[in-house]
Amino acid sequence: MLEIYNEQVHDLLSKDKVPPGGLPVRQLPNQGFIVQGLSKVPVGSYHEIEQRMEQGTSNRTVAATNMNTTSSRAHTVVCITFDQLISSDSGNVQKKSSTINLVDLADGHLD
Repeated sequence: MLEIYNEQVHDLLSKDKVPPGGLPVRQLPNQGFIVQGLSKVPVGSYHEIEQRMEQGTSNRTVAATNMNTTSSRAHTVVCITFDQLISSDSGNVQKKSSTINLVDLADGHLD
């Protein structure tokens, strides 16, 4: 879970201090765009996903505007990767992965 604030990427699930300039974004030929150093937290249930989203939400950058006292000034992205292990009759195991990105764009209100 990350936020983009003032053109810098911040890890909302990390307890580490944000490096100057934020986390680096790279484009890899086989993976597309990635954020280096972004936390990956394994979860096993919907309840655990909710807990991590609440944790990240509490770390978001917010500030008051004329319209909303807790307005977000940052874009937030939640990346959820689903991994499935498929066993064949011969004993081979194949891994399938899918990723969904949930995006919340920053409020457009100006003071």
